[in-house]
Amino acid sequence: MPQPIKNKPEKIENNNTQNNLFMSFNCAIQGVIYTFKTQRSMRIHFLIALIVLIICLFVNLDRTDFIIVISAIVLVMLTEILNTVVEHVGNMVSKKNHPVVKNIKDMAAGMVLLTSIYAVIVGYLIFFKKQYFGYNMTIPVLIKVREAPEYVVIICLAILLILIIAGKSFFGKGMPLRGGMPSFHSAFAFAVATMTAFITRDVILTGMTLVIAVIVAESRYREGIHSKLEIVIGAIVGILITTLMFQVFS
Repeated sequence: MPQPIKNKPEKIENNNTQNNLFMSFNCAIQGVIYTFKTQRSMRIHFLIALIVLIICLFVNLDRTDFIIVISAIVLVMLTEILNTVVEHVGNMVSKKNHPVVKNIKDMAAGMVLLTSIYAVIVGYLIFFKKQYFGYNMTIPVLIKVREAPEYVVIICLAILLILIIAGKSFFGKGMPLRGGMPSFHSAFAFAVATMTAFITRDVILTGMTLVIAVIVAESRYREGIHSKLEIVIGAIVGILITTLMFQVFS
């Protein structure tokens, strides 16, 4: 007798794919947070990056110089994460002070040293050699913001991200993009709404982005991902950081 046709396995739903992608982002950011929490040098890199990003707001960097500065910051942090990975793998492979493992760890630390030296050279060539300090500081900040608002926006979001990661590390609750203090989604949504108000000065557009921000925050509470306090703190952080950046530098 002919065998009954078996049902073909159903295709994976898009929701599962989205969840897997979401979890991948969570794991990736969790890796950055773990490095931040466990590595003192990574915390120093974050602090220096924060200072450099703030300095960028005071000088009239052209697009190329700004990209080079950001690339140097990211390169230093990437090598620090890689150095941490090498150290953990070395400790897992050999708990004793094996000479080969020691040499591998030293080489990984050498990568961080070289990229840090590179970042210092980039800072010298861009900020000092090109006379950004003391030369372009006389340009009115309002004109600078109008000419290159993307710098303020990018730096503001970068500073917000650094502070959120630091907050997640301090409180140690939840996942990078799910749960914990403060709410990243809430902070980002209200930061965008605040930026829209400063950049466009359009009441209707600002109102629309504000409504979207409220919907995003409310959805995090409705799904039980964040508490009301975590959402409110996230919104306050997003609004305050963005307002501070645009008030000081515009």
